[in-house]
Amino acid sequence: MKRTIIFLIAISFFNFSYAQEFSLVKQGKSGSRIIIPMKEMAIEMNAARVLQDYIHRILGARVRIRSDKRKPKNGEILIGNVNRPELQDVAIDKLAKDGFLLLNTGNKLIVAGGTEKGVLYGVYTFLEKYLDCRKYSSEVAYVPKQKTIVLDSIEDMQVPCFTFREVYYRDAYDEEYLDWYKLDCHGEIGSSREWGFWCHSFSQLLSPEEYSESHPEYFSFYNGKRHPESQLCLTNPEVLKIVCKNLKSEIDKNSEPLYWSVSQNDNTKYCRCPDCTVLDEQTGTSMGTLLPFINKVAEQFPDKIISTLAYQYTCKPPINIVSGKNVNIMLCNIESPRHVTLEKGDTLFCKDLNGWGHLTDNIILWDYVIQFPNLLAPFPNLRTLQPNVQYFRKNKVTAVFEQANRETGGEFAELRAYLLAKLLWDPDLNINEVMEDFLSGYYGNASEMIKKYINVLHDEMEQTGAKLSIFGNPVQAKESFLSDSLITAYNQIFDSSEKAVAASPDILMHVKSARASVYYAMLEIARDEKTGVRGAFITDDNGLLKPNPKMVAILNEFVSQCKSTGVSRVREWDTTPQEYFEKYTKFIEENSGKTVPELNK
Repeated sequence: MKRTIIFLIAISFFNFSYAQEFSLVKQGKSGSRIIIPMKEMAIEMNAARVLQDYIHRILGARVRIRSDKRKPKNGEILIGNVNRPELQDVAIDKLAKDGFLLLNTGNKLIVAGGTEKGVLYGVYTFLEKYLDCRKYSSEVAYVPKQKTIVLDSIEDMQVPCFTFREVYYRDAYDEEYLDWYKLDCHGEIGSSREWGFWCHSFSQLLSPEEYSESHPEYFSFYNGKRHPESQLCLTNPEVLKIVCKNLKSEIDKNSEPLYWSVSQNDNTKYCRCPDCTVLDEQTGTSMGTLLPFINKVAEQFPDKIISTLAYQYTCKPPINIVSGKNVNIMLCNIESPRHVTLEKGDTLFCKDLNGWGHLTDNIILWDYVIQFPNLLAPFPNLRTLQPNVQYFRKNKVTAVFEQANRETGGEFAELRAYLLAKLLWDPDLNINEVMEDFLSGYYGNASEMIKKYINVLHDEMEQTGAKLSIFGNPVQAKESFLSDSLITAYNQIFDSSEKAVAASPDILMHVKSARASVYYAMLEIARDEKTGVRGAFITDDNGLLKPNPKMVAILNEFVSQCKSTGVSRVREWDTTPQEYFEKYTKFIEENSGKTVPELNK
């Protein structure tokens, strides 16, 4: 018997007598039908069509969709709050917004959901968990072919611990990927109904272009003068009036979103005028001016949630100030190291998180999980993902935003997105089983070797005491987990991996994409070393530099692989693969023909 209850106390809200089997389809023929409410919501019809489509893909049989005005019969799949006696004892209110219940009564299969997307999430979980379908990325999926589906008894209730779950990988914004993994989207790449402004909104709400000359007093004061390009002066009453006026204008244009960010710009140039300084000193943090300002804004919009960043200089919670009831704190751990868990590696952040937990029960944690200046660089942080998410849950975090790569591609982008998406739904899952499943489905016959590479990379990072920063680079690891001997070992693993899947072009491409990270590290280290075993140059008989043929070949292979898989940037915001090639080629050309002393000047 398969029984799962996630995130809720394991007590039964149901009183059904279960049969052992439910026959959905036998030998390609189905006596079942999908039942939806006569006055169905769009989400229920969507869920029914998704289920119908996948059953057809699996079996070649089409299960009809009918409304609950039809006379009940055995073999029905009940989608949503249908008019059937089996739904009377289902505690829908326990499912909250996104939770769901999968229940096999022996005669009927129930897919009940919470107030928003729960029923659709239930369908996708049913497809994955009970029909063995998989979606490894937006483009890579597996749908088994069967002639018969006979289900064992099922009682599977799941309610997430986080009310908002976002994985900021471009691939994860595929519409079906979002629904399959029960993810949210704030709207920068995809579409969002929940968020208006997302973050760094001060300049949107009070324009420096409009007020810098006429009212410099609206902006930060430091170094003896006002700076319009920085932050706002939050103790100026006129600033509050203008921000509220402009926010109301934006809400009037788009009233649907619940969350609206009123938050600091992306710099640390906060106001040090006498009034702001007094408040900050009284509360022990620069949040001393920000939080009272946000509370006053929130009072003007009681039907909205006003979100603000606790970021860099505002991370520390204030003394003697409590967040308003409709204020959301978006706490960011941008300074944290990534080679260890947050709990072990950043006690100051943990103290801040604990402090905020005493002031509010509405915290969204903004986490960072990649190396932003080097999106393709090896970044062995996979072992920290689960303990960090578990730590968030334990410390009253209600929502999580995992910032990864806004560009297309990146080091193990598909794997990291997959792990994060699953962890945000169930922080206690068996992460090793989840990774094994992904590696097997995504890398086929090379899965064991890719797993070996991942393990060696992480083991060596840990054993050598190397450190990871989201703003680091491969050169910093050239004597630890990216040493010459280890790079050689990694390439040997990838040689075997490519050979194992040579007959499968799509999977071979996945393997080559993983290997591109090793090539990128080699290229960056070669540029730093310049000469020697790992350098970008060798010397001819006259002692003059010439390009290292090995590194030129790797440069060409790396760039070609990036282009063939649609990698858009090798650094966040800039440097396309073609630009990387041109800059690297220019570096080689400008230094070819020089002597070593000339190169090192």
